[in-house]
Amino acid sequence: MWDRPGTMDRWVSHEYASLNASLVTTKKSLSTLLAEAEPSCTTRAGDPWPIERVALQRLEAACRPGDADALRVPISLHFHTELEDACYLTDPVAGEVLRRAESFGPAFPFREGKMHVPLSLGVDLISRYKGAIQQVFL
Repeated sequence: MWDRPGTMDRWVSHEYASLNASLVTTKKSLSTLLAEAEPSCTTRAGDPWPIERVALQRLEAACRPGDADALRVPISLHFHTELEDACYLTDPVAGEVLRRAESFGPAFPFREGKMHVPLSLGVDLISRYKGAIQQVFL
C-alpha cells in the first residue's frame, strides 16, 4: 500500500487537513466581536469557535484609533515544521496590537512579512488569549 506512488502525499495531506479543520477561515473584526453577546466565529468544519471577552478586551486596550476595526480575530499564529523553536504571525496590525498588549518593545520586529516569536511565547499567548489567537500548523 505505502509503496504506491502518491500514497504518502495523500496521507500527509489528509492529516494536515484534519489538523486544520478547526481553523476559523472567516474572521471578524475586533469591534464586531466586542459587540456580540457571546463572541465567536465559525470553523472550517462549521463548529463554533468561542472567544473569551477578557481576551478581546485585553486586545482592545492596546488598540490605537482604527485598530479595532482593522484587526481580524482570531489572530493566526503559524507553527511550521521547519522552525524548531519559533512560530510567527503575518498580520502587521495583529503584530502591533500584540506588541503593545504584551509590552514587547522593539523585540520581535516584522521582517519579510513575518513577526517571529519564540515557540514557548507563542504557546503562552494562545493559552492566555483564549480563542483570540489560533494556531495554524504548516
